[in-house]
Amino acid sequence: MKTTWKNAIVWCTTVFLTLAAVIAFYFLLLNGSSIMKTVHSIFSSLTSIWLGIGMAYVLDPIIVAGERVLRKRNMSQIPARVLTIVAVLALVFLLVFLIFSRLIPKLFETINSLLGDLPGMQATFNSYLDRVNEWNPQVYEYILSVINFITDWINTNLYTTINTITQSFLGLINGIVNLFVALIVLVYAQMSKERFIGQAKKLLYAVCHHKGAATWILDICRQANLIFSGFITGKIIDSAIVGVICFICLSILKIPYVLLISVVIGVTNIIPVFGPFIGAIPCAILLLFVEPWDCLVFVIFILILQQIDGNIIGPRILGNSTGVSAFWVIVAILVFSNLLGIVGMIVGVPIFATLYYIIKRIVEEELARQDLPTDSMDYVRLERIDENNQLIYLKDDAAKKSLAKRRSPQEFWNDTKNTAVLLKKAGERKYREFKSKHEKNGES
Repeated sequence: MKTTWKNAIVWCTTVFLTLAAVIAFYFLLLNGSSIMKTVHSIFSSLTSIWLGIGMAYVLDPIIVAGERVLRKRNMSQIPARVLTIVAVLALVFLLVFLIFSRLIPKLFETINSLLGDLPGMQATFNSYLDRVNEWNPQVYEYILSVINFITDWINTNLYTTINTITQSFLGLINGIVNLFVALIVLVYAQMSKERFIGQAKKLLYAVCHHKGAATWILDICRQANLIFSGFITGKIIDSAIVGVICFICLSILKIPYVLLISVVIGVTNIIPVFGPFIGAIPCAILLLFVEPWDCLVFVIFILILQQIDGNIIGPRILGNSTGVSAFWVIVAILVFSNLLGIVGMIVGVPIFATLYYIIKRIVEEELARQDLPTDSMDYVRLERIDENNQLIYLKDDAAKKSLAKRRSPQEFWNDTKNTAVLLKKAGERKYREFKSKHEKNGES
């Protein structure tokens, strides 16, 4: 009797939970847009919190290093941390002050100079168009149609552009307020980071009853922390070095708008693989209208600089912080740029590297449980695994036979032509049979 009641309770609970899940799913389908707007508004209201936590995470290695130095001088933990945070914030404020007092005015001077050079650029562009017209009038007409389309689009969307600029200015003021709040969050996060870490671990072990699974999750979080901190911090340092080198070398080469170009190259270099090209293309177009020779020199210099950065500077700073190949880096950038935009292009690589590490660890643990090798190179020439977990590899004769079976392109083309001829003959035969049958039916 008790068993019957237990089964009935379990059955009723299952039905109730299933109906509740169906109703919840139906509610989400009906109100998906409003729920997403609510979630987006909640995340937007916490912008300063996310910004402060992100700043605390990026500056954490510097704060930890400074605190370690002060602790070696027999200073207790709390005064050492407070002094380090104050020194780091003072350094950040000094950097911001230098940017706004020195760099921003120089950038405005460069932009004003660029605006003053616009008539000369237009004359150069018109001379290019005249040469194109002499060379090929059709190409000239096509370029004019593109220019007219762009001009019409700008005139049509002028109000929207002005509105966007106004909104951006208001967003800048809001960003300054969020930055001030983020600095306060940074201080609180740094002063209480041990407590937050302890609370997170306590919650994990309270929710996850299987201690091995909780320990596994903690190991994954530690590896993700190493990937993110190593990649983001290293990429910022690498981009700063590239920007400084670009400024020094372009100044020696006497390239115009050197400060503006160096800032663009340094900032876009944060984006892996595609960043240098994203920054270099508009700069090269700008120089093309000023002086084509400077544009050619700049393009050659950027190619050399990116080779130096990719083979010398980057590996020494970043090392193998992500643990993924260049192929997967490109895949991560393409996928996450579509999902998260510019932010996805920056953080997509460490996110993908973390997922890659999780999958790799699960696969290797399962193979180790089956007493199988975990090195990928052990499976390159694998033919099969027998019932005794022994790896059977392809023999050289079998490999040669498989290579011998491969047809050359000429053989493949001949086989294709022969197949087409046979299909044609079969179709003609079927057509004749159908025609003769149709004629017999007509006579009868």
